[in-house]
Amino acid sequence: MKRLTITSALAVLMAGTASLAIAQEWSFTDGAGNTITLDSPPERIVAFSSSAAGLMQFGIEPVGIFTDDSTSEKSYAEFDLSGIEIVRTAYNELQAESLLAFDADLIVTEYWPRTGDYSGGDAMRPDGQFADIAPIVGVLQGDSVLGLIEDYGRLAEALGADLDAPEIEQKRTAFNQARAQLTAAAEAKPGLTVMAAWADTDSLYVAAPTGAAELNDFASWGLNMVEPDAPEGEYWGILSWENADTYPADVLLLDDRFGTATREAVDAQPLAELIPAVAAGQVGDWPAWWIRTYGAYTAEIEKLTALVENAEVVQE
Repeated sequence: MKRLTITSALAVLMAGTASLAIAQEWSFTDGAGNTITLDSPPERIVAFSSSAAGLMQFGIEPVGIFTDDSTSEKSYAEFDLSGIEIVRTAYNELQAESLLAFDADLIVTEYWPRTGDYSGGDAMRPDGQFADIAPIVGVLQGDSVLGLIEDYGRLAEALGADLDAPEIEQKRTAFNQARAQLTAAAEAKPGLTVMAAWADTDSLYVAAPTGAAELNDFASWGLNMVEPDAPEGEYWGILSWENADTYPADVLLLDDRFGTATREAVDAQPLAELIPAVAAGQVGDWPAWWIRTYGAYTAEIEKLTALVENAEVVQE
């Protein structure tokens, strides 16, 4: 009888241990539709620079960051990176040895559905060599920056973040207020047309809003964004400077990812005056592809709102 009791107790203990193991299993489905399942929640996280920003706003700090010349340092400029090792390379030149040194449980990057690419280069794909180092999560770089931020929140919550923490709720509230003010400004200027662009000495590259999540947001919040004639799946409609007036625009937003280079190119080009927005001095910054946090988005929306409020319809 005693033996049966011990056996029964052992069975209960084993069942409890099995339940605990199941409860510790960690699973997450990323933006590319891939499901990552681990025996336990990941603790050592390595992230692409913009992904690090997306997670750190929710209190999830990576042990390492990798970055390349495809991304803007503005993505993570608001954070103190002391104590976090950073590996910088040219695009598509990250080496496996650099990732191995982190002893990572999880690699977080971004998946770009328009091209099927992953931030960090070809080896970051699910069938690439880096997948042999640690499981890779690709957060969806889709048609909304707000959606991107919320997806980072979903991942951060799975990693243990409290999305209802007061400091996070405060940033979310400030963002919602800024977005409402932008919508109100757009409604007050129904005829105002906004164009986003990158430029060099030879050409003006007019951005297709559907290829830039923040421009897609601006359009959904009421701004009348220029839609250039761009090839299917491409990001730009390319114009010679002689044809810079092809698309009427009252406000011009210039790609600011890498500083003032685009604005300097426009300032140095006499033919830029063909654009009504330039002639009227109604030019501002386009935060192109670099926003990953509520705080940064709030600041950029507030700048855009002020520009819209002060702008006039000048196109004929």
